[in-house]
Amino acid sequence: MADVDTSATRHGAKGFDGLAAALAQAWDSVLGSLPEEDSDFYDAGGTSIDAARIASQAAEWAPDVEDLDVTLMTSLLNEARFGDVRRVGLEWIDRTRGASA
Repeated sequence: MADVDTSATRHGAKGFDGLAAALAQAWDSVLGSLPEEDSDFYDAGGTSIDAARIASQAAEWAPDVEDLDVTLMTSLLNEARFGDVRRVGLEWIDRTRGASA
């Protein structure tokens, strides 16, 4: 599979880039509002089904990263804050790609 650009060169929703933009767009699509860095998934009305939908949509941004959807969903349910979920997702991407290098 081709490498996916994880750099800060692409900008999306609210100035977010890369995974953050994909995650913010999925959050907006499912929950109906763009998140801030400290937005809380549960305060935004999120449920476990919503977490699965957001994670699945956001993970499409990096199809070469195995289990990114599971990682994002688990993080949404456990960490809840947008910024924390983004951080966990980026750490997973780095760890997964580093293991395959």
